[in-house]
Amino acid sequence: MMSVLRTGLLVAVLAADLACSSLQAADDIDVHLSAIARTGPGGRGSVAARAARERLSREGLDLLPQLLEAMNTKNIVAANWYRSVYEDITRRELAADPAAKFPVSFLKQYVSNPKHQGRVRRLVLDLIDRLEPGYSKSLIPGLIDDPEFRDEAVAVALVRGDNAKKAGQLKRAIAAYESAFRSARNPSQVSSAAGKLKSVDRQVSVVAHMGFVTDWFFLGPFDAPGTTGFDLVLPPEKQVATGVVLKDTYKGKGGGRIGWKRFQTPDPFGQTNLIQVIAPVKEAVGYAYTEINSPRNQTVQLRCGADDNITVWINGKQVLRRLQWLNGTRLDRFRVNVTLRKGNNRMLVKVCQGPQHKNPAVPNNWSLQLRLCDAAGGGVGVTNGLPPLARTGAVDLRRRIAIKESVR
Repeated sequence: MMSVLRTGLLVAVLAADLACSSLQAADDIDVHLSAIARTGPGGRGSVAARAARERLSREGLDLLPQLLEAMNTKNIVAANWYRSVYEDITRRELAADPAAKFPVSFLKQYVSNPKHQGRVRRLVLDLIDRLEPGYSKSLIPGLIDDPEFRDEAVAVALVRGDNAKKAGQLKRAIAAYESAFRSARNPSQVSSAAGKLKSVDRQVSVVAHMGFVTDWFFLGPFDAPGTTGFDLVLPPEKQVATGVVLKDTYKGKGGGRIGWKRFQTPDPFGQTNLIQVIAPVKEAVGYAYTEINSPRNQTVQLRCGADDNITVWINGKQVLRRLQWLNGTRLDRFRVNVTLRKGNNRMLVKVCQGPQHKNPAVPNNWSLQLRLCDAAGGGVGVTNGLPPLARTGAVDLRRRIAIKESVR
């Protein structure tokens, strides 16, 4: 009887020890993952991170779920440490046994979740393709609205449309092209999808699809020596609370009178060359004014770029202010969430033109590009709300430029 009791007691003690060891191991992993999470620029925490990396790299496939969750971080330094652990483990396990028990179901769920960071999802998809060759080809077409894999899925849809068109299956071609256009956000793919739809007698609007603002009243140039323009408070800014008066004229650069001029850029991606529209000047300030109709009260993203810098007011409230000289106009360079009310919304934009670059060969560009869209970069249903020219007394600059170009 005593022998049985001793044996039972020994088993219980061993079980307790194993449980404690398991908990300790789990705690140990958490400690090492946390050590890497505390790394940062300038080598901060690198000594502890290196030791943690060496320890974690000896773990097996059971670590992958926990490791991948840790990799879903905005800390790029920590992400790189985690990635090295991930690569060590997966490379070792694949080399030792290609049929090793990878958590494939978990990996597939991870890849399909758009809340996880795209760079990590791509790593995981590459691993799944090694475990199940061809998996990505079956997955990608269904990710046409996925923030990370959208471009690849749109490309597949365009090819599908081309193949259907060649086979004389017009309805299928149109459906594929329309699907590609609806989901495309990459400018080259948007243009390609629009062109392919046009080839099958379907007209679409790139401007509406992307939410670009293309119809403006422009005013300028105001004198702004050096780089003083950004902080100058000129007449349109003094009127911003109540709304600019499009019939008003002002003293401009060089002493002449300047007034508002209407211009609608023909560029489907909303680029406006202010040198052409306002004047080929340096050290100046120009303004753009427009009105936007929103179908409802909504919060949207204002995305814009300008050369040289930009300030934006909506309904009298400043919503964006970026001081960056010689930065160039690039699609969606600046982003901010803004609120539009149902109906008419007033927008005033200020764009400065700086001094000539120290290298005379560098052109002194002056430009504006702005759009209103959702978080995924798609249009939000806004339309042009500007009044007719006859009610403003302003000049239709587009007509003047068109006449000038035809004379040339």
